[in-house]
Amino acid sequence: MRLESLALKDFRNYEQVSLELDPGLNIFVGDNAQGKTNLLEAVYVLALSKSYRAAQDSDLIRHGAQRALAAAQVRKLAAVELGFVLSHTEKKRLLVNGKAAAANRFVGTLLAVLFSPDSLQLVKGAPADRRHFLDVQICQIDPVYRKTLLEYQRVVRQRNSLLKAAQESRALLGQLPAWDRQLVRLGTQVILRRLTVVEQLQKYARETQREISQEREDLDLVYVPFFALRDGGPHKLPASEAELSEAFEKALRELHAEELRRGCTLVGPQRDDLVFLVNGRDLRKFGSQGQQRSAVLACILAELELMHAETGEYPVVLLDDVLSELDKNRRLQLLTLLNAKAQTIVTATSLDSFPQELVERAAVYRIRQGRIA
Repeated sequence: MRLESLALKDFRNYEQVSLELDPGLNIFVGDNAQGKTNLLEAVYVLALSKSYRAAQDSDLIRHGAQRALAAAQVRKLAAVELGFVLSHTEKKRLLVNGKAAAANRFVGTLLAVLFSPDSLQLVKGAPADRRHFLDVQICQIDPVYRKTLLEYQRVVRQRNSLLKAAQESRALLGQLPAWDRQLVRLGTQVILRRLTVVEQLQKYARETQREISQEREDLDLVYVPFFALRDGGPHKLPASEAELSEAFEKALRELHAEELRRGCTLVGPQRDDLVFLVNGRDLRKFGSQGQQRSAVLACILAELELMHAETGEYPVVLLDDVLSELDKNRRLQLLTLLNAKAQTIVTATSLDSFPQELVERAAVYRIRQGRIA
């Protein structure tokens, strides 16, 4: 898979830009606040239908403009045209081959993996970051999961509203069992799919970690459901879907009073975590910064292999000003591996972080105040 062309109009600080992209390495160089990240953000929206930075779509529209547009040609087995239109007054429009498309059809047409400075916080950041890391991957390769996850999130919101209202009127608690059944059914499906993906990711990440560490480190990724955290750790996982549902229901019963007191849902995959172990030790607690960054790098590369295994296509890789955060050896390993497999779009403030032999084969662009040369 590759992104052949990209055109933007009134997106962030870009008034108008049109690009033809190299199928290999594309390097965009410029000072800070010139629009490098904005370019990657546009590609990310074309892949996921939403930004990884902006809270609202209207934030993506250039100041003073009424709407923002993007169009791209993606080459898979055949060419596919993707686009979106953002407006201050109308709902976002997603386009596939010039026709309006629902998000479930749009997402997954262009596969993308993002590696930014924030990605380096994956190991030691909040559990929500690690859940998001998993969900972004799975939603691109599995539209059924995306639909299930969105429906689960809707149920959680509705259930939270009911719990808050029931603090004032206990008669409303009679509605709770119906929401509980949906919560358990959908939440169980979310957890099972995440467990499967973590198992696949671990296989690829473990191989990469051993290569990076010169065979000295074994990396394990352990998905920890909310009830396992309560019952003593990640190794007490149900053996079947039925047992998982039972554990879910048991947690609901045990936390019923606390949920009512706090007015929110305290059980479910929105409380789960992903633990990184190196040689059996929790990397978040005991790993060095170098080990943590190697684990993140291994996971990013594992994403590529997972997407390729699931779809037959390698994703477009977006590296947002992250090379300067890595040491020379990790930079070389990352760029060499990516250059052999995937189209890569990189932003940087200079070319100093790049091996000269790769720069000579890359397409290099200069960005200044939203203009690309």
